[in-house]
Amino acid sequence: MTAPHRKRGRQSAHNAHLTREDIITSAIELFAEHGYEATSLRHLARAAGVTHGTLRHHFGGKFEIWKAVADQVLADYQAQLLPNLDHAFSDERPLEVFRGLVRGFISVSLEHPVFARLLLREGLHPSPRAEYVRGNFLQMHSAIEPLFLRAREQCPRLAHHSNDSFFLALLSLTYFPLLLPEVAGTLGVTPAAPPAERAVHILETLLGPAEEATP
Repeated sequence: MTAPHRKRGRQSAHNAHLTREDIITSAIELFAEHGYEATSLRHLARAAGVTHGTLRHHFGGKFEIWKAVADQVLADYQAQLLPNLDHAFSDERPLEVFRGLVRGFISVSLEHPVFARLLLREGLHPSPRAEYVRGNFLQMHSAIEPLFLRAREQCPRLAHHSNDSFFLALLSLTYFPLLLPEVAGTLGVTPAAPPAERAVHILETLLGPAEEATP
């Protein structure tokens, strides 16, 4: 007698998870395209194909939806960056590990250009959202610094960089061509090139070819 009830419960939980994912996916696009203030709950509900009540049930309000969006974007970056950091202190090839970390950041950004629009839009003006993104990125950024310092000893091109200035250079070469395709040519990047080719170009611009590393 109880088995059908448990089955329905599992299916309901599965459907709720899918609905939540659909809302977040739609919200990423809307917040990136129009910004937080110009995006209403009505817009979000329509884009996700759900009711206003369903939005409230899953998230409570617009800011909670935005936080879920930011968490998803940050999680995608962390999934690429953190595995490299697991070996940051034990690996005897810190520059190789650092290159893998940088490559991961570039790959996520090129595969999901909407992330660049979302994160930079929120970073332009002071707000609780900007602080939320900044705080989460700073945690990752600070965790990377010991690896950066070790990699700098093996890479001449990093000699004049700090962890902060390198990250700004990485953002410039990765995000600007995505947001402003017209400047891509001045950076030596072809927007139509496959993401893997663009990633190699950015890596070599910042770190040089792998054979430039010093032992």
